[in-house]
Amino acid sequence: MCACICLGAGNHRYFMGYLFFLLCMICWMIYGCISYWGIHCDTTYSKDGFWTYVTQIATCSPWMFWMFLNSVFHLMWVAVLLMCQMYQISCLGITTNERMNARRYKHFKVTTTSIESPFNHGCIRNIIDFFEFRCCGLFRPVTVDWTRQYTIEYEQTSGSGYQLV
Repeated sequence: MCACICLGAGNHRYFMGYLFFLLCMICWMIYGCISYWGIHCDTTYSKDGFWTYVTQIATCSPWMFWMFLNSVFHLMWVAVLLMCQMYQISCLGITTNERMNARRYKHFKVTTTSIESPFNHGCIRNIIDFFEFRCCGLFRPVTVDWTRQYTIEYEQTSGSGYQLV
């Protein structure tokens, strides 16, 4: 069995929310580990230094030490993924799929150093539109039916896909 995550116009915001709350949960785990060590472990960090402290907390509670290391590892990649997604949404106005396949779509202007997207309306406007922010009528997301704006022609290559016999 294979599992995959499909992100699209209907659930990209929820994926961003998932990444944000996952990052918050990981930070909470790190805080919990540090709090646990402060309460339950006798350490002499100020007297013996960093490596002795690491040895003391690892021997005090190996499971908590493993949870801390695991949390730090996941903190790094989740933070990078969240920052990358936010950069693409706010600054470029495109999704990862559009960025990876921009040469396939006729409505993108692709050069060697940049991708011009017709969906990019500036950093602030991109964020307002993506998250659909409303503030007492001051901000209003632009609702555009992109299927009526552009026609997309799909190129089919021979030999790809499944054939029914």
